[in-house]
Amino acid sequence: MADIISGKFGLKKNNRSEDITDSEALDAELDADELAAAAEEDLEDAQVRVRNHRIKIGMGIALAIVLVVIFVIAVPIIKDNITYSGYSVVDSVNCDDSESTKYISYLDGYIKYSNDGVSYYNGKGVAVWNQTVSMSNPQIKVCHDAVAVGDINGSTICVFNKTGMLGTVDTSLAISQIEVAKQGVVAAVLEDNEANYINLYNTDGSRIYSVKTSLAGDGYPLDVSISDDATKLVASYLYVSGENVKTNVVFYNFSDVGQNETERVVGGFNHYDSTIVGDVTFINKTTAVAIGENVLSIYTIKEYPKEPKDIAIENEIDRVFFSDQYIGLVLNNSDSTDMYKLQVYDTSGKKVCESTFNMQYDGVQFDGKSIVMYNSSGFVVMNLNGKVLADLSVELPLEKILTTGTRGKYVMVNSKYIQNIKLK
Repeated sequence: MADIISGKFGLKKNNRSEDITDSEALDAELDADELAAAAEEDLEDAQVRVRNHRIKIGMGIALAIVLVVIFVIAVPIIKDNITYSGYSVVDSVNCDDSESTKYISYLDGYIKYSNDGVSYYNGKGVAVWNQTVSMSNPQIKVCHDAVAVGDINGSTICVFNKTGMLGTVDTSLAISQIEVAKQGVVAAVLEDNEANYINLYNTDGSRIYSVKTSLAGDGYPLDVSISDDATKLVASYLYVSGENVKTNVVFYNFSDVGQNETERVVGGFNHYDSTIVGDVTFINKTTAVAIGENVLSIYTIKEYPKEPKDIAIENEIDRVFFSDQYIGLVLNNSDSTDMYKLQVYDTSGKKVCESTFNMQYDGVQFDGKSIVMYNSSGFVVMNLNGKVLADLSVELPLEKILTTGTRGKYVMVNSKYIQNIKLK
């Protein structure tokens, strides 16, 4: 009986224990599910927060990029359209020059030269060097910081850089033109009774190469230009063909490439018919320009020249000026009440500017992406859209205005003073 009772109670006791265990397990499962669900919700919430945070960061970066792009685009445009109503004199020195004294822009300052001397003045108007010379008719050419001064119809060329004189060249024959490369190599067109020569010289006066031309064969060299690395030269020759006078534009290469070519000639172009091409210029090391009476030719040359981009010029050319990126033409303008037409082309031949003006001018030049034009009464600065940024009068008759490489800062030369000025 005791065993039965005991067995009963034991059975009941065991069933209750199993019930409790099952209930606890069920509760544990429910708790685990709730925890899993809560964890899943937390994970989704965290993922949403991370995603939103990333979107905010991405939007911030995109906004910053947009602002930078706007800044990069807008600031040059704003700067390019700033106008000026006057100028202030930063510093001034007395001008006691002779009538033969001339000036040319050089680095951040200028070079003053005459029959008896050549001097370099820095951007503060301080003389860096001064060299005595003796020349009847000095011609000056500048390439980077190399300067050559040659005595036209004489036989002496002096070569300088920013530190002073590098050397002299004695050509023996009469000089009709000089050019200079950035390392100081000089090209000189020389005249003899029976022939002409285009000679290249080192700064020590030694001759590198000589091109001999004859009027009966090649023609008369009207103009030459040398690339800034002194490896290439272009020349325009005037010659007679039957009853017509024509021009031949010839390219020479003085590097290893030209060694295998006859007289170093790597290209010639005589498609100008009766047009006289009196101006040839390397505006940078791979671009040469030829200007005829009614045509602008742009040549691309790495080692050999390509066929040029020819642009017909309908009006008479009054003035030509260059930078390393642009070609400027001032044309007589009979089609308008304005006296002149200004056209600017880039090295691809694209016209980037055309405008008319009525100012009688003595000089015109590029200053980066500006054009500076002057006469004795004052000067004008315009951008390459043709917009006039400054139209200023001067108190004393202006002999020349020199650019310094920074828009708004110029050297003004008159009969009494040489003044560094700043537009305002």
